Amino acid sequence: MEKNILIAGKDMVDGGSFAEGCSVSGRLVAISGAEPDADDSRRRTIAERRAEVAAYEEARSIEAKAGICTIEWNRSSPLSARSFVLEAESIYGRIDEAVLLFDEEWFASSAEKMDAEEIARVSDYMTVGFQYLALELISKFERANSAEQPATLVFMLKEGPCTLDVMKVPALKTGVNAIASPLVAAAAASFASFAENIAALYADSRFVNILLVRSDPDCDVSGHDDQLSRWLCSYMDELCEKKNVRHSVQWIKSGAKFVQSPFSLFRR
Repeated sequence: MEKNILIAGKDMVDGGSFAEGCSVSGRLVAISGAEPDADDSRRRTIAERRAEVAAYEEARSIEAKAGICTIEWNRSSPLSARSFVLEAESIYGRIDEAVLLFDEEWFASSAEKMDAEEIARVSDYMTVGFQYLALELISKFERANSAEQPATLVFMLKEGPCTLDVMKVPALKTGVNAIASPLVAAAAASFASFAENIAALYADSRFVNILLVRSDPDCDVSGHDDQLSRWLCSYMDELCEKKNVRHSVQWIKSGAKFVQSPFSLFRR
């Protein structure tokens, strides 16, 4: 049975490889795309704005038929998080799975400054955006899913080297990989803490299974987003076959085989 998956965090086009891996794994994909920069140099006419909306809708329709659709997402806006979820649902009818992907090295490559403006940007782009979207997804799953057909919400942290790591192991500074600044490293830690506590809060939930996935650079599938997403889809397929099971709050290493924890508890 084909499933519908929402992917957010690593926007198109950079997230294209991850989306492709999901697509070949039997998923219809809705993936986040950054909102275009506003051009305030001139005021557009009503006709121009309508033409832009029509062009966007046409492009989205073509993408949806191909199985991978990009939806604009303004991370700093809770309303945009809701629109993202509603648009994905309207395109494919439902959302079966969602992946919130924090790629530390990808974020690090575009966040090297250390000033007040960057603090605000990192907060919106790497912290609150994920939180807005996670709560919106959980609310949607609570209304639409059940114990017979629970949704799956994945928090995936792709780890990369940070400033502290380089101080401990100077060889990490090769010039090839981006090094996470203190701001990006702090955002990654915030993402992990939020994910763990959400998983704990909804451990007994009947409408959603929450997975915590940690991918380190040394993992065989970590360096290739398409392999990583194909592994994840396979893992979720195996999870879907297990009924009425509650998993302990722990991080799964990417590439791991599905093993039902002996400490898992049956839902009441």
